[in-house]
Order: sequence, then structure tokens, then C-alpha cells
Amino acid sequence: MRMRFVLKETLEDLNVSAHQLVVKSEVRKNTIYDMIHNKTKRIEVDNMGNIVRTLNEFAKIQGIKRKFNVEDVMIYEDN
Repeated sequence: MRMRFVLKETLEDLNVSAHQLVVKSEVRKNTIYDMIHNKTKRIEVDNMGNIVRTLNEFAKIQGIKRKFNVEDVMIYEDN
């Protein structure tokens, strides 16, 4: 069992770059890039909140009515 980050796919779906997420969420660049490359070992709850909030802000700007949540950043896999 492990956590797998799906942030890269979510950003692609929103047509948003990692850099745009870094700037708008104010989460450290290395933190975002580690998630995108599945290298993250731990995450601050505040960072997760900022990322999800920012994904929803991007969606709202684009007219997407869907609400993004933690599962759009990482998922649990039971292997």
C-alpha cells in the first residue's frame, strides 16, 4: 500500500502548469515538483489545503463547476 500523487494529471486536465500552481498557491517549488514526480515522502496539511484551494480557483476561472479535493492530488493504492 502506498500513496500515489496524481497532481500532474490534474494539472494537465486543467491546462495549468506547475509553475502557475507554485505562484498562485505559494507552495514551495520543490514541494510541487516532488509531487508531480512522485518523490514526496510527506506533506504539510497546510500545503495540501493550499493546493486544493488553488486547483478550485483555477477551475472557477475556467468555468469548471467540478470541485477538486485531495484525491485530485494524491490517491491511496493497496498493492
